[in-house]
Amino acid sequence: MNKVFVYDPTLKDKQSSVRGIGRYLQILKEKFSDDFEFVSQIENWKLKIENSVFINPFFNFLQPPLTFRRIARKQIAVIHDLIPLKYPAHFPAGIKGSIYILSNKLALKNYDLIITDSEASKKDIINILRLPDNKIKVIYPCLPQSFLKLKIEKFNENLKLKIENSFCLYVGDASWNKNLVNLARAIKIANVTCIFVGKIFQDRSEDIRFERLGIPPKGEGSHRSEKRGIERLSHPWHKELKEFFELTKDDKRFIFAGFVPDSDLIKLYQQAELNILPSHDEGFGFSYLEAAQFSCPSVLSDISVLKEISDKNALFADPENPQELAEKIGEIYFNKNLRNDLGSGAFQRSKFFSSKKFRKELLTAIK
Repeated sequence: MNKVFVYDPTLKDKQSSVRGIGRYLQILKEKFSDDFEFVSQIENWKLKIENSVFINPFFNFLQPPLTFRRIARKQIAVIHDLIPLKYPAHFPAGIKGSIYILSNKLALKNYDLIITDSEASKKDIINILRLPDNKIKVIYPCLPQSFLKLKIEKFNENLKLKIENSFCLYVGDASWNKNLVNLARAIKIANVTCIFVGKIFQDRSEDIRFERLGIPPKGEGSHRSEKRGIERLSHPWHKELKEFFELTKDDKRFIFAGFVPDSDLIKLYQQAELNILPSHDEGFGFSYLEAAQFSCPSVLSDISVLKEISDKNALFADPENPQELAEKIGEIYFNKNLRNDLGSGAFQRSKFFSSKKFRKELLTAIK
């Protein structure tokens, strides 16, 4: 087999290990630990040898290119989505970011194949990057094997969250496309409890949350800090995030779990009445697949990528309409028969995203 090298940013950046890239690399390491070599730097590489393959598993247009050179005989880029490029008004790149975007478009010419997570993302890549269809291959991700094994284990540890009442669940990040403001409004209208899982929800303190986003706390006296303090209120993402925190402040219907290990996350999926993913847009939608594995039904936004991933085994709502979101949430939350029916359909759909298929298709792409 070809010598395959995979760039792994999580080896140096521990924060990235709890984001989507961490989950994707977890899958790669479980499926290909004996086949691939995972490396944290590419400086001074001498990989341009017979049959060598380089995989960049997270081609990020808003960061400096990993390389402008051809460092292997075959180079593969994984583009999970183009949401920041698709919605520039909500992800303003600035001067530096614009330079990175242009640089990455040039660097992409040295890649022989683009892998992406869905047909919807492939369509965006064709339309936005103007790449030919035959250069892009859709390989659906799967769940990590450790996640599947945890399903049948008996957990001795107690879940730190003591949940006495029924609840729905949100698992993910807090970027603009996640649509958290409308989700908060829908939760209030439906009058249900929702647990939020994700690193950004780790602390209840607003300043700590904004500090995680690289924004200084209030009260720092320098001119630069004051300027950044103004930016924290005006930046589209931060403005929506602040509104979400204000909507949920001191409201007991909103429970912020922060980051939880997979063992606790699985318990939450097993106990939740439903999973909610109300995004404006997604590249794939991992929380749907995770919830489906445990027969947890989902309310999804009515967008093409989530219909593709779920094969319509969910309830759908207009992401711009909190009232409609609330109605769909209530339909599942208060109807056991519907929960069971949708949960069963979601579980059957989860079988489509098999680890054997993922491994076979990726190896075929490499060869």
